Order: sequence, then structure tokens, then C-alpha cells
Amino acid sequence: MFKKFVLATSLAAMALSGAHAAEITFDEAIAGATVFEFDGDGDMVVDVRFGTDDPEGFNTVGPGANQTYISEPGLEGTTLLDTDLFVEFLGGAVGTLSFGFATIDPDTSVNFTVYDDNDNVLGSTTALATFDTGGDFPEALASVSFAGLASYATFDFFGVGSRYIIDNFNGTFGSTEDRTPDAVPVPGALALFAPVAAGLFARRRKAKK
Repeated sequence: MFKKFVLATSLAAMALSGAHAAEITFDEAIAGATVFEFDGDGDMVVDVRFGTDDPEGFNTVGPGANQTYISEPGLEGTTLLDTDLFVEFLGGAVGTLSFGFATIDPDTSVNFTVYDDNDNVLGSTTALATFDTGGDFPEALASVSFAGLASYATFDFFGVGSRYIIDNFNGTFGSTEDRTPDAVPVPGALALFAPVAAGLFARRRKAKK
């Protein structure tokens, strides 16, 4: 069921053949939505989809302007879920993925794990949020390089903080324009997809246990 939302590996590889790196800034994020979709090349086909199982959805207001890796809006959510945030690469992703994140309290880390379409781990990294960058809230930059074609990735936050925010998600996706594209969230589509995404991802996690 889950794989209905992910292109076959061969098609994704074809889509990536002319792809460039892109940055997702979440500028069009909708507060309360449980899904954020990104169309990098404006062809009305979603390239990247972020989702949460939190029924309250995302907050988009973050820690303010005095941060190094976060420039509001971002995707803010709870750290109290089994998997706090997940992202699907519907056209695949290759090379390196990176993003900035901040938390309410120090000593909160993120484990970011990248998988292929067969649930094999392609790469993983752990980053700890600190005040070392001079911001008002602890933050860090997480980055992971991997071989192969990524299908999805998970974000798991650990520590004393109860909230996170991510921003400026960089990677080479199935989109083909070499620019900082606009996200294209469609409220009606989000409302329809939200329970489906949560249910499918929950079943996938359960099957992996």
C-alpha cells in the first residue's frame, strides 16, 4: 500500500538523470496541516512530501530571527512521537541530504535515517542541538551522504526538549530546476492525504518492528 505513493526505482532514476540540488524553505507551510508537499520544477507533480502523525499538525512559527540554521517559517512539531517526522522522495533522492533544526532545550538530538524503496538503510546521522551558533535557541545542522536511490527518510528527536523545528532542507530530488523552488501545498489535497499518510506510515513502522 505504501509503495503506491513512491515511484518505481527505474522511473525515479530516469527522473533524477537531469536533476539539480534544491532547497526547501517551507515558506508556504500551512499551520495545522499534517502534510507539506514540494513541487520543485512547477510541473504539478509532487517531488517531496513531509508528514507527521501528530493530529494537531505542524506549527510554522519558530524560534525567531536570531538563529543560524532556521529562518522562519519552518516545520515545527512535537518530539514525543515514535517517529516525529518523515519525508518521502516520490521521484527519489541521491547524494546528500541536509537540514537545519532547533529545539526548545539543549541536549536534544535528531537521528536522521535514509532508506531505499526496500526499507534498507542507506545512511544515518545524529546531530546535537547546542548554543554554539549564538542563537536564542539550541540548533544544529544535520547532513548525511549516501549511495543509492533514497525513497524516504525519518526524523527522530531525543532529549529533554518537547518541540523541534526544521528548515532549509537541501538535496537532489526528482525535480529538475536549479533554483530555490516554491512549495505547492493544496489545502484540499492535504486534508485528503493526511489520514492516508499517517495510516500507511504507521503500518510500515509496525511491519518493520
